[in-house]
Amino acid sequence: MARPKTYDREEAVVKACRAFWENGFQALGVRELERLTGINQFAIRSEFGGKEGLYLEALRYYSNAAISTQMVHMKRGGIPEIVAFFQGLVASGSPTASEFGCLVVNTGIENARLKRERLEEATQNYWTALEEHFLEALSREPVFQEGGSNWKPRDLAKALVTAVMGIHAQNRAQQDKTAGRPLVDFVCGMLSEMARA
Repeated sequence: MARPKTYDREEAVVKACRAFWENGFQALGVRELERLTGINQFAIRSEFGGKEGLYLEALRYYSNAAISTQMVHMKRGGIPEIVAFFQGLVASGSPTASEFGCLVVNTGIENARLKRERLEEATQNYWTALEEHFLEALSREPVFQEGGSNWKPRDLAKALVTAVMGIHAQNRAQQDKTAGRPLVDFVCGMLSEMARA
């Protein structure tokens, strides 16, 4: 007979997301995860496939939230929406600004040493989605449609992804959600000049 669940799955994933975001993957043992999420060891194994499975679920939750709430505006917009996205990375009260940086960036940095294939795939999927959102917004801008920029939209979209990584890494390193503001200001200034060209 299956054991009855003593936790709300979605709530547990949200708590796990926060725990991994603050502490990373390897630093959190199963006992600490139990305490922070309210999920017991058995459920972590049976429901999520172990700690890595729970981490992947938390990463999916984080990624889907960012794509559906923060990136989505670039699907219909152009440079102003990209600028707004960047400004949100360091704005007080923004869901994308955090002294813990970005769960996806943190995962990529930690996984450079761990080399876990499923974590690599999850982070790459996120960065690909962000690049495509940037590309879609840039492609609507007259400066690119009319060949008025030395940048190719795809190359600029890739560069913007790298800038996002750097901003989040700076926020985490200084434990200050506004630490990456100088890079945000630079990127936004460059993009605004392109829009005026």
